[in-house]
Amino acid sequence: MPAEIDMRVTPALHEATIRELEGYDEDTKMFVAPVEEAFSDAYLTLGKLHDAKEAAARNEAWTEAQKVLLVAKEADKQQARLCKKFDAVHAALKKQVAAYDQQLSQPLKEKAGLGTLNGEVRAYAKSLSRDDRSKMVQQAFDAKDTDTLQALLGAQPFLSGFIPEEHAYYVRKFHESQNPALVKRLTVTRAAMKAVEERAPLLFPQMEKVLGMRRDKVKAIEQGNEDALKALKFGS
Repeated sequence: MPAEIDMRVTPALHEATIRELEGYDEDTKMFVAPVEEAFSDAYLTLGKLHDAKEAAARNEAWTEAQKVLLVAKEADKQQARLCKKFDAVHAALKKQVAAYDQQLSQPLKEKAGLGTLNGEVRAYAKSLSRDDRSKMVQQAFDAKDTDTLQALLGAQPFLSGFIPEEHAYYVRKFHESQNPALVKRLTVTRAAMKAVEERAPLLFPQMEKVLGMRRDKVKAIEQGNEDALKALKFGS
C-alpha cells in the first residue's frame, strides 16, 4: 500500500515518484520494484523518526540534551541502514543497465541462406556516397527490411563503407528496433538509477530536519556527554 503523504518528509522520497519515471508501466514495474521499496522504506522511516522526536519532546523526565541524544542514536542507526540499502539498489541497477546495453550492442550476423546476396548488398552500399549510403540504411529501417540491414551490419564495417562509429550506431539502432521491450526496461532502469543518485542523498538533510539541528551541533552534545561520563569515572 502506498505511504500516506507526510508533510514532515520531502515528497522527493515518496515511492509514488518512482511510478512517474519514464518507461514505468505494468510491464516494467517489476524491474524497479526494489527501488520503489527502498524509497517507501526511507519515507516511512523518516516519518517514524519524526514521531519518535515528538514523543521524546513530551517526556518531561528527559533534558533537552537527552532528547537529542536518544533521537540521534536511532536516526544514525536508520540512516546507516538506509544508506546501505540504497547502495545495494544502485549497484544492482548499474549492473542491469550494463547488461541491457550489452544486449543492445552485440554484433549482428548476416542472415544465412541468401547466397551471394549479402556480399552484393555490402558492395553496393560501399559504392555509394556517404549521404546516399545513409539514405539507403534509413530506407531499410523505415521498410523494416531486416535482410538488408543484417547484410550491411553483419560483417566488418569497411565492407559496407561504414566507419566503426557509424556501424556501432546502426547496430544499436537495429537491436532497439527489434527489442522494444528491452529498450523500455533499459529506459526505466536508467531513470530509476538516476533517481537514486539524485534523491538518496536527501536522507542527510532530512535526518537533520528530524533532529532540528545540524550534525555538528549533535556531535558537540554527544562529545560533551562522553566527556562528562569519563569525568565521573575518575575513581575507578
